[in-house]
Amino acid sequence: MTDGDPATPSALRRLRPRPPAPGPVVLRRDDLPAWVWTGLHLDGVLVPLWRDTSRVAGAPEDRTVRASAFTHLVPRRGAVGRLAAAWVHAGGPPPARVTVLVRSGARRPEPHADRTAAEADLVDDDLVQVGDVLVTSVARTAVDVARWEPAPVAVRVLRDLLPHGLDPRDALRRLETHAGGRGLRAARATLRQV
Repeated sequence: MTDGDPATPSALRRLRPRPPAPGPVVLRRDDLPAWVWTGLHLDGVLVPLWRDTSRVAGAPEDRTVRASAFTHLVPRRGAVGRLAAAWVHAGGPPPARVTVLVRSGARRPEPHADRTAAEADLVDDDLVQVGDVLVTSVARTAVDVARWEPAPVAVRVLRDLLPHGLDPRDALRRLETHAGGRGLRAARATLRQV
């Protein structure tokens, strides 16, 4: 074999197809024509993630991927909170809707079928950047879930957060910063069960 011979290793390397360029890992139904969206799901290229978002099959479903399912619903002034934040951090069953928290006094996002919005006393330590969106920290998420969700749901969600850095004693201490707020007694009982 010589270098000019098409069977040489360098010639074979040129004939091999190149791997595809990296593309988005998460796609929304609106990103593609309906027939392409359906075909990619039927072919196993896309797998459902949340509502009208899907991820590329084989891509790990980590917190950045889960957070990106909400990007189009969370304005810059908002943060993913409560059950939606717990899903971003720990996975498990996805929430029915994304809860967007804004700082007290900030304008809430306009109504959307896939989003609820609420004002919250947020400090910088309560927030972490995950991909393109802000999400409440694991500790703040635990406090909010304990305050706003029924105990059976909250206990399950909080236990799912334990391997992701939740310290229930720290969450109990953080509850004291919400003195006079709603749901504190129930939240204390819930966190003690965890």
